[in-house]
Amino acid sequence: MKDPMSLTPELESRIQGIVDSGTAVLFMKGSPAAPQCGFSAQVVQVLNRLLPAYETFDVLSDGEVREGVKEFSDWPTIPQLYIGGEFMGGCDIVKEMYDNGELHDALGMERAELSADQVEITISAEAEQILRNAQQQQGAELHFGIDAKFQPFLGFGPAAGTELRVPVGGLFFLLDRDSAGRAQGASITVVDTEHGQRLDVDIPAVRAGG
Repeated sequence: MKDPMSLTPELESRIQGIVDSGTAVLFMKGSPAAPQCGFSAQVVQVLNRLLPAYETFDVLSDGEVREGVKEFSDWPTIPQLYIGGEFMGGCDIVKEMYDNGELHDALGMERAELSADQVEITISAEAEQILRNAQQQQGAELHFGIDAKFQPFLGFGPAAGTELRVPVGGLFFLLDRDSAGRAQGASITVVDTEHGQRLDVDIPAVRAGG
């Protein structure tokens, strides 16, 4: 049960100041670089697809804000996302809004509308074999993402069911729609470095200056 005295005028004003500190403000556990709970990590992952930067507040650093924001928003859990001063919701709602395009609308952004067969990604035979071997070891789907800072990501995990399943060589990559738009024309090869071989992702939009 909430303590009706927990949200003092001073604390309410402080939380309002945090909410007003940016267009997108996330109350979370930890930081975007090091989330301290899985739900916060999932919301960070969604926001990173859309925004190169956004404001966050680590509620683990301040117990008053951690409890006060729950009453302020009338929402019992963390994380909590605000856009333009309006409360959007927690983890599940943010993910649902992303999937149906409502989060793009709230941010004034267009949603990439692509089908899997419209996304062209090339891969060298050597890179394909490396990923094929890794996927066999992992026994999971291969995810490929490019965030709003144009940082690429390759990893393995279960499918959410909302991704595009894009054929790349003899493999299938799972991409969210925003990554799919940025990945158009990307190529994946193997390069030699002083520390050995590594995969290299070339993104045309980066070469063109974004």
